[in-house]
Amino acid sequence: MYQDMDEPIDVMVLFQKNRMRPLRFLWKDRTYKISEVTGDWITDVGAYRVRHFAVVDGSSNFFQLSYDERKTTWAISKIWVE
Repeated sequence: MYQDMDEPIDVMVLFQKNRMRPLRFLWKDRTYKISEVTGDWITDVGAYRVRHFAVVDGSSNFFQLSYDERKTTWAISKIWVE
């Protein structure tokens, strides 16, 4: 099941063909390399948008990352826990 979170992270992103693609992120002094982006979507929050990315790292851990365009910040919004 997914656990809701809202923890700030640093993300390395590739901008390609007018799209944003996260490549890796730093969370709690550990770097996670993203092996696959399994989904992405946008939610409107007033006049601003939040971009969401469902990602998997090299160890098959599942995360949902969110980029808040208003604050220009990244966060882990969900993590898969067993």
